[in-house]
Amino acid sequence: MSYIGSNSFANTNAAPADPTGTTSTTGVMMGLAGSITTGTGRIFVIITGTMADNTLNDGSKVQIRYGTGTAPANGDALTGTAVGSAQRMTEAAASALGALCVAAVITGLTLDTAYWLDLSLAAITGGTANVYDVNIAAFDIPAV
Repeated sequence: MSYIGSNSFANTNAAPADPTGTTSTTGVMMGLAGSITTGTGRIFVIITGTMADNTLNDGSKVQIRYGTGTAPANGDALTGTAVGSAQRMTEAAASALGALCVAAVITGLTLDTAYWLDLSLAAITGGTANVYDVNIAAFDIPAV
């Protein structure tokens, strides 16, 4: 992360290890532990990778979540604030990989405060949902 006080723009890029999947249809946290300390109070977050469910005609659902304090661990109950649209993928074949790309602009953040960035993941109706090859990128958005 690059950050040199409130006149600089923060940015971060991380490629965490593949987390353990879930059979939860409610959703759980992936424990990716991305983070950024904002100098503007506004950030853009994009999380990419692939996702799959091991059951034919089932699928996976992901959404960006963020918060302060201790970052959630893999498998923790849903926490933080959900932002952006939840993205869904339905399996055409069991364990077929699909593209994962979720993005959001987050505003109203407290300056000089560290925020964790994570994904929630749910199996839509059954099976085991997984995310793979995740990349988290986030950066401050300057004032207009």
